[in-house]
Amino acid sequence: MADCFGSLQVCGIRVARLTSAGAPSSGATSGYISDAMIKIDVGAEVTTGDDLELKNGCGNICQSFKDCDRLKRVTLSMDLCQVDYELIELLTGASLFSQGGQTIGFQMPSTTAACPTGVCFEAWTKAQDGSSQGVSAFVGAATYHHWVFPKTTWRLGDFTMENDILTLPVEGFGEENTAITANGPFN
Repeated sequence: MADCFGSLQVCGIRVARLTSAGAPSSGATSGYISDAMIKIDVGAEVTTGDDLELKNGCGNICQSFKDCDRLKRVTLSMDLCQVDYELIELLTGASLFSQGGQTIGFQMPSTTAACPTGVCFEAWTKAQDGSSQGVSAFVGAATYHHWVFPKTTWRLGDFTMENDILTLPVEGFGEENTAITANGPFN
C-alpha cells in the first residue's frame, strides 16, 4: 500500500535545459537547483469535450454523445524572492552579462528570437503526516512529494520596482514530453 501524505511547503526546484527533441541537454549550464521560489501556482487548461445531440421531429432526443474534456496543457506561475540571473536565463532564454567570470545581469530575448526548446521543471514539497513530516515506509526517512513538469516554457511576468522587497514573477505553461520519465531529467 502506498504512503498517503498531505503536501506542505515548496522547498526546492530543479530546472533542466532540454534539446529540441525534449531530451535533457548535457553540459555544466544545463541544470540548476534553487530554493528562491516563494510559491508556484499550477492550473489546468482544458478543452471541453463536444456535447452533441440530435432530436427527432417531435422534439425527443434520438441521439446524444458527450465526449470527455481533454487536458491541453498546465499553466504555471512562480514568484521568486531573488533576482537569480542564471535561473532566469535558463527559464526564459534571456542572455547573461558577465564580467570577470561573474554574472552581473541579463537581457530578455529579442522580439525576433526563436521559440525556446523549453526546460524540464521539478518541484519538491514536504510530505506531511498530521503535525510532522511524513516518513515513508519504502524510504524509511522524511519524505517529499516530487512534482515533474517534463517540458515547460517560461517568460518573465510583470513586476513593480518600489520601496519594498521585489518579488519577481515568471509565468509559463507545461506540455507532454515523452523524453522525460517520472524520475525527472537526471533519473
